[in-house]
Amino acid sequence: CEDQSNSTGWRVRRYTDGGRLEDCSSLYRGSQTGSTCTISSTNTSHTGVYWCESESGEKHHPVNITVHC
Repeated sequence: CEDQSNSTGWRVRRYTDGGRLEDCSSLYRGSQTGSTCTISSTNTSHTGVYWCESESGEKHHPVNITVHC
């Protein structure tokens, strides 16, 4: 999300395989600092579509991430 003109208020989100909406900070071993999502140790449960979302609900830069073990 860092390339947005105003990166404050942005968060990284995703849908789980079960369709539940999650924030980066609610992921196992995940944390968000500013608008950067860091997952310190990945596993297959981190697979999904991730995107940046503004406070007003705008979605930007979706990316599909697949984790293989």
